[in-house]
Amino acid sequence: MKINNIVTKLWVIMTILVLVVIGIAGAAQTSFMEGLYYEQQAEQLKVLGNKVADIARAEHDPVVLDQKLALIAELYDANVMILNEKGIVIHCQGMGISTKDMPMDMNNPHHSPMDLEDIKKLYQGQVVVHRGNNPYFNTDVLSVGIPFKDTHNIDRVIMIHAPLKPLADELKHLQMLAIYTAVGGIVLAALLSLIFSRVISKPLVKMNKAALAMASGNYQQRVDIQTNDEIGLLANSLNTLASRLQEKISQLEKQEQIRREFVTNVAHEIKTPLAVMQGFTETMIDGLVKTEQERDEYLNNILEEINRLKRLVNEVLDLKRMEEGHFDFDQEPCDLREIIDRVRRKLTQLAVEKDIHFEIGVEKNLPLVTCNSDRIEQVLINLIDNAIRHTHTGGRVILRVSSKANQVHLRISDTGEGIAPEDLPMIWERFYKGDKSRTRARGGTGLGLAIVKRIVEGHGGQINVDSKLNVGTTFNIVLPVNNCSTK
Repeated sequence: MKINNIVTKLWVIMTILVLVVIGIAGAAQTSFMEGLYYEQQAEQLKVLGNKVADIARAEHDPVVLDQKLALIAELYDANVMILNEKGIVIHCQGMGISTKDMPMDMNNPHHSPMDLEDIKKLYQGQVVVHRGNNPYFNTDVLSVGIPFKDTHNIDRVIMIHAPLKPLADELKHLQMLAIYTAVGGIVLAALLSLIFSRVISKPLVKMNKAALAMASGNYQQRVDIQTNDEIGLLANSLNTLASRLQEKISQLEKQEQIRREFVTNVAHEIKTPLAVMQGFTETMIDGLVKTEQERDEYLNNILEEINRLKRLVNEVLDLKRMEEGHFDFDQEPCDLREIIDRVRRKLTQLAVEKDIHFEIGVEKNLPLVTCNSDRIEQVLINLIDNAIRHTHTGGRVILRVSSKANQVHLRISDTGEGIAPEDLPMIWERFYKGDKSRTRARGGTGLGLAIVKRIVEGHGGQINVDSKLNVGTTFNIVLPVNNCSTK
């Protein structure tokens, strides 16, 4: 058995506790029984003394009285003396010696352990009980002195000395019994405490194994302890910790995967415009551009790619801040009709160029919406621009705005190419492309919908999409209403 493990420690501690408790209880019991025995013996001697006083008053023949006192002394294994008013021993029987006709002398070992103070109390009418060592008997002696008056009303004192050796033997037997009981109790307690410590430590050992498994990266292991005590609570806490660590590790792994994909996608998005700009620039440096028109065309293409890179950087920074919870745009009550009018002016020309029917319908009594007008304009431009660019010539793009139950609903629908069902859940991801062969020739960065979703959610709103291939796509936005007024 290892000294440093918890089973041994619990076993030793509980055994020591039992040893201390049994030791204290045994000592207290022995002391109590000893006091009780001495008290009972003193009471018996008092009763005996009163009987001797009755006999002394009733018996007038000194010889007969001595015979009776001798019988009592022999029965009780004691020394019985009667003193007169002057302290002279007038009767003395027992213990093999007599001090009859001798004065009470404290130097006489036969008269101890009483002292002069005890004798004074006796002649003052007090009953005296004294316990002490008597060198004559070579043992502890219990002495009882009882004052009484004889038939002539003369003061007399009865003094009884009873050696305590028989009582000490009984107490010794009692002490030995207590010791044997204590030893047996300690042995039994040691066995029970060993079993109990193993029962207590077993779930702790299980939890230690689970903790070591977590330290090695295994978060699947659980501690199966079905108790409601502190150990059960600790096991549940450990299981909860393992579950949360497992979730956290999964989240970190997912975030790391997203980070790697993000870096790869950004590098891919940057690579194309850089390649284009490099190609145009090298062509111009090599002197392959013959006319001013070609030169201006190359420069415009380079400028377009630069602007594309600039948009990409700005959108990456915006998306990063919003994903970190930094929605640092101010919000105020806004009239959506003004925002929609600005969007219409910016996108009408694009719709005309593609021969797309662009229709806007806004509810007449539209309530104000608490928002950032620039960000909501960014959302609408992104969604409507995407709708126009992905709708074939002669198609339709429709914006409908209405209010209901303290909410404003914006619906952007088109009759374009649609989105495949398997791609719908993924369109909000950064740089996600449903058609893997599609390039960014249409001018997008792949971050627009991710930014749109976070702007809407940053306003406390919701956005969802419905789409069918070759039928069209509809984006639905719900924004909370400012309750101040309507316009």
